[in-house]
Amino acid sequence: MEQITTPFGQVIEIRQIFHDSGVRLLRVIVHDGTKYFTLELDPATAHQWGRHMVQWAEDYDKR
Repeated sequence: MEQITTPFGQVIEIRQIFHDSGVRLLRVIVHDGTKYFTLELDPATAHQWGRHMVQWAEDYDKR
């Protein structure tokens, strides 16, 4: 779906996947050199996390 490169060189991949049970999930993969971290979020958790990220970014922009 989406790939983002951060200012410090990490690459963040965001993909929609479907769990074996049929549940739609958002898979977030963070690549940092040879290391990586994977997180799978259900829609409600992704929505809550997204709201927190937007709020943080908006607060930071107000400085």
